[in-house]
Amino acid sequence: ITTKSQNPTQQNQFTQELRYSQSGERLDFVAGLFGFHQTVRTQGTQEQGPAASRWLLNPSSALSLNPAVLNGLTAENDIRLDNTSLAVFGQASWKLTDRLTVQPGARVNYDSKKGLYSSVVTGTASDGTRQLVLFSGPYSSDPWIVAQRGVLSPQRFEPEFTAWNFSYDLTLSYSIAPDVLGYATYAHTFKSGGINLNGVPNDAAGNPLLAAGTVKPESLNHFELGIKTQAWDRKLTLNLSAFRTDIRDFQALVSNGQLGVLRGYLANAAKARTQGFEWDLSLRPNARLNLYANGAYTDATYRSFADAPCPPELSGGGTGTPVAAPGVPGNSPANCDISGQRLPGISKWSLSWGAEGNLPARLLGQDGEVYLGLDGSYRSAFSSNPTPSAYTWVDGYALTNIRLGFRTPGGFNVFGWV
Repeated sequence: ITTKSQNPTQQNQFTQELRYSQSGERLDFVAGLFGFHQTVRTQGTQEQGPAASRWLLNPSSALSLNPAVLNGLTAENDIRLDNTSLAVFGQASWKLTDRLTVQPGARVNYDSKKGLYSSVVTGTASDGTRQLVLFSGPYSSDPWIVAQRGVLSPQRFEPEFTAWNFSYDLTLSYSIAPDVLGYATYAHTFKSGGINLNGVPNDAAGNPLLAAGTVKPESLNHFELGIKTQAWDRKLTLNLSAFRTDIRDFQALVSNGQLGVLRGYLANAAKARTQGFEWDLSLRPNARLNLYANGAYTDATYRSFADAPCPPELSGGGTGTPVAAPGVPGNSPANCDISGQRLPGISKWSLSWGAEGNLPARLLGQDGEVYLGLDGSYRSAFSSNPTPSAYTWVDGYALTNIRLGFRTPGGFNVFGWV
């Protein structure tokens, strides 16, 4: 189907950070400068083979039965990126009293990204001659060339992105007791915007949609409230926290029917939100035994994503009212409203636990300890696709590790594990 898919890439990166910090009886602070520059140059080739017509063209078309239509169809790509990021930042920790600490921070960030995406496509026309695959010109209406454009689309565009971002945070922490600390945090921050250099959708005339060439920065407002505690002569630790993050212009990886199944690009969902709580518990009653358990509940959803790509069960073409039932093949709307649905890759529940015990022992003339340990984890089901689909959910699962070994204070350690 695809006989060549090669993308040799040359990258150069330079980064430098300068920091100045000072500590005092009541005030600690750090200030700094950051710089980063990156260049990426990629020369890509993709070539289709004799089986491509059967797999990549609509089976209702007679062309899908002719191996020569796509055999040898080749895209030669020139992809370039120049990326610069500069920042100035600072953070202070001010002990207002022996119990109350105020910690503000701020950062000013400048990002500049310039790119080039050029894909030159050549294929065989119906008269057997080798031609450029184009949207206009003498061969642009040739049925073989039209079919080839649907598999490898010629494109050239030069996206640019520049932005200033100001982020800041404030944490208040209060020592309720010698081993009990409460804290509250607010942070306004961002995730850098960027450019798409893997092809974007075309308009009706075959011109790349330049609006899809860039992706806007994410803007985040984060709230967190927590408590950190120790008890039983610090043998017992319990930490609890609750959080909420509101995200505007959430960056989601989407796909487009014009690009087939081989390419995706970043786009912005209007709003997303993640919220939940976490806990962390550990107990070390003595030097021979250690136990722990922690977990999190996370509710992460798109709050507004009205023009998302549709799931696989709503693809395939056709006319009429789309079938919305999960897992039922239907017609293909241009996009789907997935507001309120789950973000990809995030389980509602995640847990981990473990224990390790040891006893003094002697092995091969060495004094040490023999130990038995168990570690377990569990995560509930999650979506592996940006748009949730009946076909792309990953069921919840648990992992359990058991180990038995011998170690010495000098660093010798041998163990078996399952």
